[in-house]
Amino acid sequence: MKFATWRLFQPMGITWWDGLLDKLETKSEYYPGYLRETGIGITYQRMLWKGLFATVEVLPQFQTYSDLDGNKIGNGFKVYNSVHMGYHFAFGKKKRFFIEPQVHCNQWMFDNNSPDGFKQLDNKWRNYFLFEPNIYIGWSF
Repeated sequence: MKFATWRLFQPMGITWWDGLLDKLETKSEYYPGYLRETGIGITYQRMLWKGLFATVEVLPQFQTYSDLDGNKIGNGFKVYNSVHMGYHFAFGKKKRFFIEPQVHCNQWMFDNNSPDGFKQLDNKWRNYFLFEPNIYIGWSF
């Protein structure tokens, strides 16, 4: 089985304006290899009032670092945390369709054992994101 891989010049999850400014001001540096993260998350959601809800997520991730040739150069561990606040709008004949606008606050904790090249680039960015708007559209079945 073959997985698609991309080389990143910034960590995923940074604020878009920080990434845009970096790309415009300086020539971007790419990470010295590839990273694969694997994990299973735990989520708790609580309805607070009518359609208003709050959600907490915790996602531990095991990391595998590879160099540009695909050779493994190390393992790491990271925990991703997220807090959400949103509103559930249900509509339709049986209220099966929904729209959920949300605001998230994210933090990446315990980022351990990163190889030096990865760590240097990661240290340029914050490990939190205070305001991330999202909208979910779906149906219940």
